[in-house]
Amino acid sequence: MVKTNLSIISATVLALALSACGGGSGGASGSSDAAASAPATASAPTATNTDWKYSGSAPIVTSASGAVNVVLAPDTLTSTGMSGSGTSITAANAPLASQVQQSNYGGAFTTVASSSTLGVSLTKGSTIADINGAGGYVAIGRWTNGSDTSGGTFNANQGEHYAVGTSLVLTAGTGTLSCSALMSTSPTSASGSVAPGSLQSATATLDLATLNLNNFTATVTIGADTGASFTKASAVSSGGSIGGGVSLLARPMGTDATKPLIAVAYGAKLTNTGDINGLVVLSCQ
Repeated sequence: MVKTNLSIISATVLALALSACGGGSGGASGSSDAAASAPATASAPTATNTDWKYSGSAPIVTSASGAVNVVLAPDTLTSTGMSGSGTSITAANAPLASQVQQSNYGGAFTTVASSSTLGVSLTKGSTIADINGAGGYVAIGRWTNGSDTSGGTFNANQGEHYAVGTSLVLTAGTGTLSCSALMSTSPTSASGSVAPGSLQSATATLDLATLNLNNFTATVTIGADTGASFTKASAVSSGGSIGGGVSLLARPMGTDATKPLIAVAYGAKLTNTGDINGLVVLSCQ
């Protein structure tokens, strides 16, 4: 389990760290003023400015505390952890001032950081796809067809998936919440062998006693895999989890701890496409 509140982890280190993951701990979290809706599909990038191409839009993320929770999963996130170059971030209470959100590029984030000194930026000339968000308390996107400052590289069929959202601590309680997809990036092939696909659905149960996500199940269509589903029986809602053929990086975020949002980046292996990765924001109620 990744237990640090602020972490930026190289591919090699994360693969080792996740292999030792166990139960969960709370980070920061949640909102649900927005009702869950079907995830949006990717649209063709639009080159309206000179530094990056982009598609979609997201409101500017704000935080009264000046802190946000962030998830960044590189294209090398697979069903067994990390393989290859790139950097992942799963951080709680990261400085909002250290993130860079571009109002002239659809509200896309081009820098995601775990602290004032540790972050990853998208190289100019790259593309940000699947930009989406809600209420100024969460924004997502997918870096593609380019590179980043940590050494990650990705073609037009691959993706480095991020979520940035307002921080709020989850505390243990009783009962469970039902979670379903609010927004998502397009699932992408880790090898870049097929075009990005779509997420049909994603569900989970948030156990308030353990703050674990139970029975996380996603259904995707990508390449020759149509309506393919994968499940992880139990995972932490704040940090990283591996095992059972599915890797997850998760952080709660939003404005209402009783109805949290959980950003979940996933890596899984499908019958035809092989390893894929993507990101979904779950709304839990």
